[in-house]
Amino acid sequence: KQWYQRRVRGSKPGSFHFLTALNMNLVLSLTLLVLVGAVYTAEEPCPPGTYSKGENCVMCPAGTYQPTDSYTAHCLKCPRGTYASAKGSKKCRSCPENHFTYFDSSESADACVGPVLVVKKNGGVVRLTAESYPSVNRGDSITAIRGSWSISLGGETSIKISPDVPLPEEVDLSSVTKVTPVITNEYCYTGTGRDYQGKASLTEYGVECMRWDDVSSMPDYNPGHNHCRNLGTWSKQPYCFIGGDMDPRAVPCTIPKCVWDEECKSTDDGVDYLGPENVTAAGWGCQNWSDDYPHPHSYNNVGNHNMCRNPGGEESSPWCYTEALTFPIWDYCTIRTCEPGKDSRYNYDKP
Repeated sequence: KQWYQRRVRGSKPGSFHFLTALNMNLVLSLTLLVLVGAVYTAEEPCPPGTYSKGENCVMCPAGTYQPTDSYTAHCLKCPRGTYASAKGSKKCRSCPENHFTYFDSSESADACVGPVLVVKKNGGVVRLTAESYPSVNRGDSITAIRGSWSISLGGETSIKISPDVPLPEEVDLSSVTKVTPVITNEYCYTGTGRDYQGKASLTEYGVECMRWDDVSSMPDYNPGHNHCRNLGTWSKQPYCFIGGDMDPRAVPCTIPKCVWDEECKSTDDGVDYLGPENVTAAGWGCQNWSDDYPHPHSYNNVGNHNMCRNPGGEESSPWCYTEALTFPIWDYCTIRTCEPGKDSRYNYDKP
């Protein structure tokens, strides 16, 4: 009491100032808080698969997940290439091999797009999404539901099929040794997407594309569909048009970029390779395909670049004409073969 009296200006010994009482109450309150804080336990975080909403923990909605205990008021979105079909997910499930999703927060495996092959057997139906060695017999059937597939018949013989090109009836199915999806530019795009020929028709806003026939600013392009394309040189990826306030406007599409066939070659001959390598195995720089110097040739339509290619699959591996003034005129390039399960096929990040 005397200590508080001394701290209050103008107070006399033996008197009790109202500020003294105020200060004593303050000290008692702080002391109580310290004592309570010593035994106080913070509210428990919400468990995995849930998020905090007021005083409750709520299950994450489909398309989202929460991997750890958390105090956050929202769950994480499943990234492209994954999905979560159930509420309260602790993690997202990956799409089957060779498959992807166009958007984040996918809620079903049906959102995974990619090549699908169906083998109908007496015992039922087998759906294949990746390289496989199915046991196929006479009386069975093989049908490509989505995408192109290579059907190996033993040795060097193989046949490519697609939804539009069925397997010939005369093929002896008992000779099938392997089925392999052909991953080219149907589900992803390379470079700037000038060669993309897939059927994606959704913009990055989730809005359906207009039919090209209805785009008044492009009267000469009438393909009869609304699939994303890259027809010019200004865009870095495939796009399409959507309705605007005045005129239709171009919007990028949500198509993943191919990594397969850019970092490596997906087939032995590398006919689909579109990577940046421009030095031969012997160390020679590559001549630009559009030039005829120092070596004239007939492959000028390959492009205005000097990167290794195998036009038409005429050689056993990607190659190029060299910059050597004499010999060698051309040389093979060292391009490694893609390894399934190790090399990524799609890059979901925006370019």
